This record gives sequence, structure tokens and C-alpha cells, in this order.
Amino acid sequence: MRYRQSLWDDSEPLYAPGKIKVRNSYKWTPTKKAIAAGYSSQTYPLPGRVGDDQDIERARMCREYTREMVRWYEGETAGKEEDTWGWLITRYMTDEYSPFHSVGVSTRQSYRKALANIEEGIGRVKISETDYPRMMRWIKAMQDNRRSKDYIHRWFRHWGLALSHGVRLGLADCRRIKEIRSEMRIDQPAHRTKYLTRDQISLIVSKLDEDGDDLTALATLLRFEFMLRGVDVYGDWEPAEGRQGGIQDGGQMWVKGLTWEMVSDDVTTLTKLINKTANKQPEPYVFDLTNVPDIRERLLRIPAAQRIGPIIKFENGHPPKNGYFSRHFKKALRAVKLPDDLRIADARSGGVTEAKALVEPMELRDAAQHTQLSTTNRYARGRSETANKVVALRNKKP
Repeated sequence: MRYRQSLWDDSEPLYAPGKIKVRNSYKWTPTKKAIAAGYSSQTYPLPGRVGDDQDIERARMCREYTREMVRWYEGETAGKEEDTWGWLITRYMTDEYSPFHSVGVSTRQSYRKALANIEEGIGRVKISETDYPRMMRWIKAMQDNRRSKDYIHRWFRHWGLALSHGVRLGLADCRRIKEIRSEMRIDQPAHRTKYLTRDQISLIVSKLDEDGDDLTALATLLRFEFMLRGVDVYGDWEPAEGRQGGIQDGGQMWVKGLTWEMVSDDVTTLTKLINKTANKQPEPYVFDLTNVPDIRERLLRIPAAQRIGPIIKFENGHPPKNGYFSRHFKKALRAVKLPDDLRIADARSGGVTEAKALVEPMELRDAAQHTQLSTTNRYARGRSETANKVVALRNKKP
């Protein structure tokens, strides 16, 4: 990180690194490079307002915050000798052109956590000394520690992110290691076979209604009937990282979920661009709500004056934080004495599984918002027309 000398000697009283203007006030924000290395993305309000006489005090505070960030960053990266996995992992997360910066905020957070765990284990190991026997010893060590197949598979997948970056940097040893890795067989965990049936969904939703939990009941039905992923229904809270606007709380921003802008005025259609496949399938789905009268009736219960912002939200206008729906779903699940290993994500799998017996494979693929039929098969256990046909068939009375 490069800053003027005045960062340290205060020779420029108005030097204010990290200061950003937010409407009529100011905040200090950490650099993207520091955040990528694991520094907190939290911003700090600065005193006063635009146009007052507190510029010198704001600049002083900015330098203090920045000095703290720089000391953390230098301490975090110190001792990471070149040609070690710790050094390469840091390069992957901080290099300006690394693909690390092109993934979503939530994905970056999960990568940071996984890579920090990997660095703790092999950070001091030299890349040039890494070979097939050594990688097999890594696997054995995880197995000896009773790590699951899923854990080991994910470990190598995340480690592969740094390895691939080394290949992009032109490191011959990384090319050599990647070739070896391609010849290794890492056991993959068995695909999940659990799913929720329509009868089970009915039991759970009835219990949620009894408890007055309208939010989880509606979220569960939307996931089951339209076979939607959780993030497409109730969204996600991710670090704001200096972004302005939207719904924010405690340094986090709500993104990706259903909003009333997606619902037609007569509440007969719901238009949603699927987040996971938006790049490959830029055309949004238009779901016909008349096929699912229970969902439509729940939406119509909400007064017209409140039909703004997120569809699933508390009275203060904020959607529940991450984990809320899983906890409340699990509580209802246990109350109706269904198997404890079921989870809210199995509602989507249940919808796909129910549909499998009714439609052709390609129609099922479209309804499940997948790009590959092979992906759909793992769950069974114009695209909008196909999706609505599937929903209508599933809700057709005998």
C-alpha cells in the first residue's frame, strides 16, 4: 500500500486518505485491497457536514483509521515468503487483475474464510516443494482428522483457486502441480437425496401459519411451487463495502431477493431474473401467480400501501437477516415431527422431484432454472411458458 509520507508525520493537515462523501456528510472507508486480504469492510462516519469548518479534524481521523489499516495489512502479509502457498493465496486475493474481485461479495467472503483455513495448514509450504506424495499426505491428514469427503473436496476446490492464479502468473511450478492435480482422484460426496413432499410442505406451512410466521410460510411456498433458490426469494445480506443506497443495516446491504416491483399491479404475475444464471440466461422468468392461488392470496393480504421494497420483510421494511428462515423452518419441522435432517432448501428439491413425473426432461430443466439437464438430474431425487406449464400441472386438481 502506497501513501504519502504525511500519513505518518501529519505534515499535510488536510490529507484525508479513505474519505468519501455520502450525501451531506463524510465517511472513511478501507481500501479494496485491504478488504480482499481480510480486513473489515466497515466504514466509519466522520464528524460534521459538507461545507463546515471541520476538514482538518476529519482529515486527522482519516489518517488514524488508515494507519491502523496499513499496520494490519503489513502485519498480515509480513513473513509470507515468496514461493509459499501463503504468499500465493495473498496474491490471489489482492492482485488487481485477480478473478477474486469479479465474484460477488458473499462469494468473496466465503473464499476468504476457506483460504484462511488453507493458509493456516499449508501457508509456509513452498510451492516448488509440492508434489504428488505431499498432496496425498494432505488428504491423509484430513482423513485422520475425520474430515468428510465433502470437506476434502471443497478444500481442494478452494486451494485450486490460488493454484490457477499461479498458473496465470506464469509460475512453472503451478503449471506442474495443476497437471498432477488433474490426474488425482478426489472422492466427491454423494448427492443429497432428501426432499420435501407436498404433504410435508402443507404440514409445515400450516404450523407456520398457526405460529403467525407469515414470512417463513410465504418463503417456503415460493421455493416449493416455483422451485426457486433461497437467494432468489428472500435475498441475501452481504457486506456493503462502501456501496450507497438500498437497504443497509450494520455495514450490510440486502440484495437479490423478491421485491414488489417484480409483481404486476393485479398480482397475477411475478417477474424474476434468476441470479445464479443471469449471465447465461438474461431473460427473466414471468411466473403466473394464478396457478398458485395460495401464494397469490397471501400476497393480496398485504395492503396496497405496503407493497413497496422487499416482498418478504418485517414491519420496519427490512428483510430478515441470513439464517432466519432456516431456523424458523426447522422449528416448525420439529413441531410437526418430520425427520430432523430435512431443511428449507429441500423445498426446491421437492418441487423439482414432484415435477419430474409430470413433464419432459427439457421442460423440467427450464422450470428449475438450470442451464444443464445434468444439473436438474441432481435435484430429482420462451422458458417462462415451460415453467408455468410445470407449475400448473403440479397444482392441477385430480
